[in-house]
Amino acid sequence: MPKKLLILLFLIILFLISDRQVFSAVTPTGEPTCDLCGWCNRLTNPKPPDWTQCNLCLYDSSGNEITGNYYTVLGCISTKPEKYVQFILSIVFGAAGGIAFMAVLWGSATVLTSAGNPEKIQAGKDLITSSILGILIIVFSVFLLRVIGFDILKIPGFG
Repeated sequence: MPKKLLILLFLIILFLISDRQVFSAVTPTGEPTCDLCGWCNRLTNPKPPDWTQCNLCLYDSSGNEITGNYYTVLGCISTKPEKYVQFILSIVFGAAGGIAFMAVLWGSATVLTSAGNPEKIQAGKDLITSSILGILIIVFSVFLLRVIGFDILKIPGFG
């Protein structure tokens, strides 16, 4: 008997201290008040800072929504395969070019701060040479992708 009373008391206390969840019905507001780019209540609120780029990404010139485009922090991303691959390749080649440029700067700084040490001078020269070769490989790979992908194979999106 005391066990049942203890369990009942425990359940009552648990019920009293538990969070109360309240669910309410959503009230219909009629027309949507925000566009897909986050501009709400156009009469009183200013445009968001990136609204123009977002609007060009998500809507055509007549104001109709373009399906398959998404505006993100990285910019306008399309779900069409050719546009998506083009977007990814532009990011990859841009990052690789930036890293190669930073390596040229690092090699130049190594040569400038070598204080006549032949090993440091040679290491800096090697880094500069390797970085310039990397930049040339990136440029020629983009060129080859365009020539082979667009001119020869006629793959859409490489032009």
